Amino acid sequence: MDNENKKVKKTIALSKEEKRQNSKLDKFLRKIHLRGYETYLDPEDAFKKRPMLWIYDLTIALVFVAIILYFAFDINFMSTSTYNGTRLGELWNGFINPNWSYFFGYGNFNFNESVIYKIIETFAIAFIGTTLSSILSLPFGFLASRKIVGRYSFISEFLLIVIRTFPEILFGLIMVKVVGFGSFAGICVLSIHSIGMIGKMYSEQLDVINDQPLEALDACGASRLTRIKLGVLPQIAPNFLSVILYRFDLNVRTASLLGLVGAGGIGYDIWIYSQFNTWSMLSPLLYGVVILIIFVDIISGLLRKKLI
Repeated sequence: MDNENKKVKKTIALSKEEKRQNSKLDKFLRKIHLRGYETYLDPEDAFKKRPMLWIYDLTIALVFVAIILYFAFDINFMSTSTYNGTRLGELWNGFINPNWSYFFGYGNFNFNESVIYKIIETFAIAFIGTTLSSILSLPFGFLASRKIVGRYSFISEFLLIVIRTFPEILFGLIMVKVVGFGSFAGICVLSIHSIGMIGKMYSEQLDVINDQPLEALDACGASRLTRIKLGVLPQIAPNFLSVILYRFDLNVRTASLLGLVGAGGIGYDIWIYSQFNTWSMLSPLLYGVVILIIFVDIISGLLRKKLI
């Protein structure tokens, strides 16, 4: 009886396959070599009747180009562009002749008005903000880990998504209204906003830990805190530190921009001097940003190599 049922099912399946092969769409696709045949006479016949996948690639490329052209003509991005050769020459002259007294803080400028001081302030905002966020992200990371918490991890995951929703600049505008202008607003922005990314990466690192140490501790009757202390932390500590360094690298760049909305750092001076076209004063600020970012990137890269 079972053999007869199998034969009936096989016959039905074969009839469906024959109908599919005899359909007009399938014949058309085989005719233009977009669908392969079921059987071939020899390897040469199979090569001749191979699917022409380049048609797919060409179609996708044309659709992609058409979308880009549509967006380009729709927003009309070239209508507001104005070339000013005189201003370009002034900008170039300011960049090759920066005001070094403003950079180092001598002559008409005090040290607390210099670019070096602004760089130190920007570095401090990023450092303090990253330190606070790395500590505050620990409970969010553990609560968002499915391996640690289980099915209730979605609550912490949702909170981390909400934190990551607002861009840093927009969040900076909000914090300036709450706590006022200055470095404290920038620290608040970075320490809160970074939780969204660091907490998510913490949870991802926790989800891929080795279960064998945890099973051994569980067999010994260890408590949950002991399992985390002895079975989880030794595995995740290097990866957590690497995540913190990576976020600090990003926060240095972000802290350079937060001054544009009054949240401290070097960004406020960049905005002021760019508004008044004072290029000889703007160029030291941009040089300072470049030096700061390169320095932090090199140091964090070396530290991450040692940790991983």
